[in-house]
Amino acid sequence: MSSFDDIFTAATKEREEQRESFIKESKENREKCYALAEEKVSDVAGDGKQFQAYLDTQVRFPMHTPNNVLLVMAQKPDATQIGDVNFWKLKHVFVKNEEKDSPILILEPGEKYTREDNTIGTYYNAKKNYDVSQTTAKYRNNSTRTYDLDHLISAIAKQTPVPIEPVDELPNSNGALFDPESNTIKLRKGLENGTAICQILTIEMSHAMLAQGKHDYDRNENSLTAFSSSYMLCKKYGVDTKAYNFEKMQEPFPDMESSDVKQELYVIKKIANDLSQRLDRDLKHDKKPVEKSDGER
Repeated sequence: MSSFDDIFTAATKEREEQRESFIKESKENREKCYALAEEKVSDVAGDGKQFQAYLDTQVRFPMHTPNNVLLVMAQKPDATQIGDVNFWKLKHVFVKNEEKDSPILILEPGEKYTREDNTIGTYYNAKKNYDVSQTTAKYRNNSTRTYDLDHLISAIAKQTPVPIEPVDELPNSNGALFDPESNTIKLRKGLENGTAICQILTIEMSHAMLAQGKHDYDRNENSLTAFSSSYMLCKKYGVDTKAYNFEKMQEPFPDMESSDVKQELYVIKKIANDLSQRLDRDLKHDKKPVEKSDGER
């Protein structure tokens, strides 16, 4: 055997060792993601403050699945923008050397496979992401967006999923109420508080989306979903959210399996995203950045 044979043999062995190491790391990271998501969804299901923190994170990452939002919360709850190494390179910034061993792991779908019962499943891969704070980026967008309340209310009036019907009175002095029988939102005349109008209408719009035209819709079964979707919308559009008190919810999702909780989180996200897409048709030119003070970040 020549010395060249030794070189090629060693190189082949090294490649195989690297491949085995990559497979081992990938499996460990995937299992870590499953464990972290299970732990965090349990926290969210059993504590109102954690649930609110989840909603805040989902607002910051509207395109991510609830499972990946849970993973972001578990690993870097203050994250504002994440991407892999290549994502940041395209923005001409790089992950800091000291941060490379502290990635934010999320799960992304990989190849399809056939189960024993002939149904199709999907392999998930753990992908390493990094927050903007872990990169060399000099500018970080710590601003939020707010919208002129009059414009926001105008967009709600035009983009509501069901008609709004002004009425003189509503039960229990409610400001607005979705009526599944007529598939309309009743709005009490004379309301002057723009913030309250946005809050109550986004709740009732959420109920309208959840009802899907069903006359026997039970709003009590979906009260948390509508309330949470409304909170996310107000958070996104810079409407005051002090009226949304989640801390009193000792167990937002009592006695529910983690898979069922994740499904509820998905519905909340979907309703909020669907409504925001409708509103954005009118509001995309009405954004005003508002810088937060250090104490609010």
